[in-house]
Amino acid sequence: MPPWPLGEHLGIDWLRKQRSLDMVGKMPDVDLSSTQAVAPRASWFRRLYSYVEALSSSRYALIALLVVSVIDGSVFPIPPFALMVPMVLAQPKRWWSLAVMGTVASLFGGLIGYELGQLIHAGAASLFSIDLDARVDRFGVHATVGQLLGDNFWVLSLLCSVLPTPFKVVAIGSGMVSVPLPKFLLAAVIGRTVRFFAVGGAMAFIGPKARRWLRV
Repeated sequence: MPPWPLGEHLGIDWLRKQRSLDMVGKMPDVDLSSTQAVAPRASWFRRLYSYVEALSSSRYALIALLVVSVIDGSVFPIPPFALMVPMVLAQPKRWWSLAVMGTVASLFGGLIGYELGQLIHAGAASLFSIDLDARVDRFGVHATVGQLLGDNFWVLSLLCSVLPTPFKVVAIGSGMVSVPLPKFLLAAVIGRTVRFFAVGGAMAFIGPKARRWLRV
């Protein structure tokens, strides 16, 4: 066999290697460290909020809204508006009925929270203690939480509605400082009605943009 076929094969192999090297040289630089970065895990509160919000698209949405509204006045950290907002956005015509049901359920939960506060005051449930000596210095209000709950009816109803104060804090705190039950109920009816109807109406007539100033 003549020697040139061997040289021809070697030449072809060399050309293939050169082309492979040229292609590697033309490949863009890739930052491998960025591809290996892992997104930080969401906090337990954000995960719970997302889970509750996802219930709004399930067949148990209405039941979940009622349950969350009830326990919002006692121990649950997620407000019922996490459910109500997407439900109203999906069915704007039902906003008023959802607001009514949410208000009634929330008031029932407020009674549970109030009774928990009474137990705390009696020393029977110290695990739910709330710092009533914490000061509030916002919106022209300068007093402790205990003073606000015990001395000022309209501030009490305001805390139940407009201000971004968890309803459970108001309900339990009212029981702790022995706010008269009729006074608490009247403030809660005013405050929670205003809050639920304001959120529901804004979502129905304004849309998602209203979430910014309603803080829901």
